[in-house]
Amino acid sequence: MQKKYLALVLLPLFINPVCAAELDSLATPQVEAPIEAPIEAPTEAAHTTATQRIADRCTDFSTNGWAFKAPRNFLTWLDAFTDPAIYLEFANRSMDPQSYVRTLSSMLDPGTPKNHLEWTNPEIYSQWAQAAAEPEYYEAVTRILFDPGRLMRWVMLPLDERAWGVVGTALNPNTLLKWFNAPFDPNTQALLAKAADPETSRLWLESLGNPDNTPWFNQPSTPYSEQPVSLPKQIGKPETATLAL
Repeated sequence: MQKKYLALVLLPLFINPVCAAELDSLATPQVEAPIEAPIEAPTEAAHTTATQRIADRCTDFSTNGWAFKAPRNFLTWLDAFTDPAIYLEFANRSMDPQSYVRTLSSMLDPGTPKNHLEWTNPEIYSQWAQAAAEPEYYEAVTRILFDPGRLMRWVMLPLDERAWGVVGTALNPNTLLKWFNAPFDPNTQALLAKAADPETSRLWLESLGNPDNTPWFNQPSTPYSEQPVSLPKQIGKPETATLAL
């Protein structure tokens, strides 16, 4: 009797396997898959190349003196300006009217007089004097100038797709349209308003007359030969704390 009862209980499971699968799923605890965080799109700063950063500094009047304020900064500048990529970058910028607006706007920035007043720092000339006596510095310049990979990039420049991209931008009607619309661009209007604002002149003159922006006034009265100077091993920013490079 018990065997017949057991057969009657198990009979539906053999007849309908789908029911058995559903029973197993109910008996087995379900583990939820972990929720993955959404992948954020890379920001514009992540796409900025070293060439673009150097071009930004060279076209900004508040930072365009950085290359010659320290010997190792000059090596960075030389490495960039002996490569065709920097000239392609400037070629693209020359066809964008907003690049001129950004440069002119930087002239009105209070950091512009500070950038030029930093040339009164004797440490700059002390570092250059030290570098002129270091054979390693001349070797670094020679390695940059006679880099085989760099020379090959110049030879292959006519076949570089970036060079043809510059040609395509020059022939694009939208480029000419940008120049027609440049006077009505909000950035251009902001530049004109900034130039006409008396506050801009006041901040510029205050920066020009600020003794803190003139390192020569803040130098200790030590002889020139005793200035602590050492040629860095690697390319980078100068160690002088008074220079904002």
